[in-house]
Amino acid sequence: MGDEDNTPNEEFTKGEQQPSSCRDAWAAILFYAQFIAVAVFCFWLGVPAMTKQFDENKRESNTTSGYNVDYEGIMYLVMTAAACAFVLSGMSLVVMSCCPKILIQFSLLISLLVSLAVCVYSFIYSNILGGVFGLVIFLLSLCYAWTVWNRIPFAAANLNTGLTAVKKNSFIFILAYMFVVFTFAYACVWMTAVVGVFDAMGVIDETGNVSSDPVVWAYFFLLLLALFWSEQVFQNTIHAIVAGVMKLLAAAPRQSGEVPFELLLQALAASTLRALVESARQDDDVEGCASFLLCLVDCCLSCLQGILEYFNKFAYIYVGMYGYSYLQAGKNVFTLFKNKGWTVIVNDDLISNCLSLFNLVVGALVGLFGLLMKDANPEWFLGFEDDTAAQMAAFGFPFLIGIVVSAVMFSVVDSSVNTVIVCFAEGPAEFEANHPELSAEMHEGWRKVYPDQCGF
Repeated sequence: MGDEDNTPNEEFTKGEQQPSSCRDAWAAILFYAQFIAVAVFCFWLGVPAMTKQFDENKRESNTTSGYNVDYEGIMYLVMTAAACAFVLSGMSLVVMSCCPKILIQFSLLISLLVSLAVCVYSFIYSNILGGVFGLVIFLLSLCYAWTVWNRIPFAAANLNTGLTAVKKNSFIFILAYMFVVFTFAYACVWMTAVVGVFDAMGVIDETGNVSSDPVVWAYFFLLLLALFWSEQVFQNTIHAIVAGVMKLLAAAPRQSGEVPFELLLQALAASTLRALVESARQDDDVEGCASFLLCLVDCCLSCLQGILEYFNKFAYIYVGMYGYSYLQAGKNVFTLFKNKGWTVIVNDDLISNCLSLFNLVVGALVGLFGLLMKDANPEWFLGFEDDTAAQMAAFGFPFLIGIVVSAVMFSVVDSSVNTVIVCFAEGPAEFEANHPELSAEMHEGWRKVYPDQCGF
């Protein structure tokens, strides 16, 4: 916030519901085309390659001895862990709504304690470099906590309002988990397509040499771009849908063009290119000036990715609320925040810390549940090399499942909070008329932290 000039350079006009239509249709067509192309590569090249590999492995397993893991038992473990993760994630929402302020404070203190523990541990074991690094992180975390501590009531009010909105529209969680299942299925299809291309193009020959054919790597670049693009579409469609639900609009039908267009920019300009640059930096043959230039390019792409992701988060709220195209939505949100003097939003870091902490807690609890299931059902873990391997599987699989399941649920909460910020900035009077108690809490929190910028 700061003491910045609040006089807007451009007048802000409140958003209006746009007629239902497919904007940026070319981007939608391109997105569906790459989706179909990945599926074609999967079934045309990938499935035969996988079948051939499975047959070879089966012939080898018939002639060699080894451990045969009971995959049926692992599936039982995965299903029970998923059910446990659903229950614990739901309970977490109840806990967060009871004491959001205390939980945000606790998440800040935990980050301080973790960085301090790393510092002390490193010095005890004579790791001077690690100790100095841990000390620097601890001091930076301490300065951050000291700076934002007085802003916690503001973040707590937004979190509580977002949780209330989500609980009143709990069906959106079902939609979110449907996207998780769909994303997982797409990842399996994509991986199979990669295997097919790898096998068909002969990336590695019989002597172990890697192909230098640019056509081969062009295929992999396009597949990598498709993965980043699709993953971002699945993830950020949830943001727009949540915003639409909060505004009582059918957001999903309007996103056909807007979602693929913006995320193509993000995937192409940042994620995919960064992945390729990082791969090039690992090449031992790259030295001197070339290495410096790659480092510089990677830094620039990292900054660009951060800018795209920041504006993407709030622009999607407008896409879901009113059905604007992405570029128009981004312009409107930027103008709104600039008009209000809210060009820096600090609470998203505070709330993200709290949600990340709960994410890890749920994952750990589900992992412990997996260990209990191992003791109760030892027949599920027959075939592991030793008890340590069985314990790692019993904790590891449920832990990952708990992380994924709770992350989806908490991402809905995060989207709801972002929607609350935009709605409150755009029309505080309407919010007060519909939700007087929540409005009073938010007014109080904002007045304490930003008395000059809040405007009321």
